[in-house]
Amino acid sequence: MWCTSRYNTRVIPFRVSFESGISLYEQVVYAAKKAVVSGQMRAGDPFPSVRELSKTLKINPNTAHKVVTHLVAEGILEVRSGIGTAVAKRANSSAADRSNLLQRNSSN
Repeated sequence: MWCTSRYNTRVIPFRVSFESGISLYEQVVYAAKKAVVSGQMRAGDPFPSVRELSKTLKINPNTAHKVVTHLVAEGILEVRSGIGTAVAKRANSSAADRSNLLQRNSSN
């Protein structure tokens, strides 16, 4: 689900609280995974393009590309030819996924 602003600009469907000491890449990957695991983003929902991610989060396009590539490799996102990137159908969260996410969060 995309939120739109007054000027019909897409907004990233998750929040990133940039913290020092943790790479931007890791923080964006974590925020995207959390959005999927928590149900904020569901299977089939569109995911921002590299350009949108880079521009909205004010991160380097190479970092945004690395994030998307990582999430695709993990099976969280899928690239649909001619349509764009979306949350993968298998990305439904399980109790184990939520547990792993919480363990990662508590280690920071």
